[in-house]
Amino acid sequence: MRLGVYGGSFDPLHIGHLLLADTARVEQRLDRVVFVPIGVPPHQKTVRTSGEQRLRMLQAALKPYPEFCVDRYEIDSARVSYTVDTLRFFRERYPKDELFLILSSETFNDLPHWRDPAEICRYASIIVAQRAGYPAPDFEAMRPFVSDAQIDEFRSQLITMPLMEVSSSLIRERVANGEGIRFLAPDSVVDYIVANRLYQK
Repeated sequence: MRLGVYGGSFDPLHIGHLLLADTARVEQRLDRVVFVPIGVPPHQKTVRTSGEQRLRMLQAALKPYPEFCVDRYEIDSARVSYTVDTLRFFRERYPKDELFLILSSETFNDLPHWRDPAEICRYASIIVAQRAGYPAPDFEAMRPFVSDAQIDEFRSQLITMPLMEVSSSLIRERVANGEGIRFLAPDSVVDYIVANRLYQK
């Protein structure tokens, strides 16, 4: 099986996340994409909602799509969530599968500064999503950590996303300002945010 691993805070999940995951699935012929919501974020990154709340939003949104699933590994871990640890876990759980880590181009450009980037690339091949309006991926910056063949592989797995002005921060801001978020996130996520009064001032 070709398994895509897509991590993030998903605070909350929005339609851009789904489009990116599905574009990677289709263009790179993935059998399944697993969403991994972050547990304890590194670098003091702020997460506004609990792991269980973000997990429930993901589960509700992904239920209609059998090609997508959610894993609670990082939510259940008491440690800071590092990608290398998550991929090591998936490699042990799915030893016969091909693992692919799905990253946006701006996230990929930060990869040389992550914990054990060479080990990350040993556990999984990288699919980079170039989002319109964002910097292009800097593949050359990864040369200290990977082979020339892996750089070529990264280039061949570049996917292009359409311009979409939606983000989790935009959704949180609109909710805090009493503005609507319909069509920015799946209906099930919108309903959960409203019912649980998330992101309000």
